[in-house]
Amino acid sequence: MSKRQLILRADDAGSNSSANEGVAKVIKAGMVKNVSLMAVGSKIEEAATLLKDDDSVCFGVHLVLNSEWDRVKWGPLTTLTPESGLVDEEGHFLPNPQFFLETKPEIAVIMAEYDAQYQRLLDLGFKISYADSHMFAENCIPGLQEAVDQWTAEKGLLNHADYYSVPPDVEKLINREIRTLDFLKSVPPGQYFYVIHPAVDSAEMRQTGNASISGQKIATDRDKEATLFSKKMVKLTLKSIGVETIRYDQAIKKPRIDVTSLLL
Repeated sequence: MSKRQLILRADDAGSNSSANEGVAKVIKAGMVKNVSLMAVGSKIEEAATLLKDDDSVCFGVHLVLNSEWDRVKWGPLTTLTPESGLVDEEGHFLPNPQFFLETKPEIAVIMAEYDAQYQRLLDLGFKISYADSHMFAENCIPGLQEAVDQWTAEKGLLNHADYYSVPPDVEKLINREIRTLDFLKSVPPGQYFYVIHPAVDSAEMRQTGNASISGQKIATDRDKEATLFSKKMVKLTLKSIGVETIRYDQAIKKPRIDVTSLLL
C-alpha cells in the first residue's frame, strides 16, 4: 500500500447533547466517516434525529458495560440486579472493567445486553455496520471476546478488533508531544486507526469526569478535537499530505493487536 489511509472514528454519540453536537460538526466537515453510538446514552434519540440519515457515515454499536464518570451515569437496557455483576445498587454500570475480575458476570447475560443495545439502534433507524467496545470490558471477562467474535459474525457486523493498526511512535501523539497534523505527515504509507471523542465545551460536558480526570479537562479536550476535525484547512492539509480517511467497510482486516493502553 503506497498511500496513507486512516480509519477515523468518532466515539460516544448519544452520550449527551454536547457529544451529539460535536459529532455532527465533524461529520459535516467530511473527514470523520465512522461514528460509534451509545445505545444506553441519555441522548441517543437525539443522535438518531441528527445523524441516522447521513449515508456518508459508517455507524457502529459502541458496546457498553461500564459507566466511568462520577456524576454522569448510564445503565443497561435489560433488567439487571447487582447480583449480575454488571451494575451497582442504583442500577448503573460499574465504573471500570477491572471490577469484573471480582464480580465475574456471565457471558450469556452480557450478550443479551449487547443484543438489546444493538436492537435499540436498529429501532431508531440506524444502519449498523460494525461493533466496537467501550473501555474494552472483554479484557477483564474471560471468553467475552470469543463470544463477541461469534456474535458479530452472526449479525453480519464488522468487528473492530480486526482493524486496529497504529503508526510508529503513536505514543508521542497520545502524550501530546507532537501536533496531530505534524504526526500524520510523518507516518509511513499504510492503513491506520485513530479515535476521537468530539464534543462542544458546555456545562453539560463539564459534568463528566472522575478522580482521574476533571470534567473541565474532558470538555476542553473534546471541544478541541471537534474544532480540529471540522476545519476546512485540516481537510485540505490531509489531502495535500496524502492522507485519506476511510470507512470501516472500505478497510482491510489487520492482525489483531492489543491497543487498550493506547485508546483508553
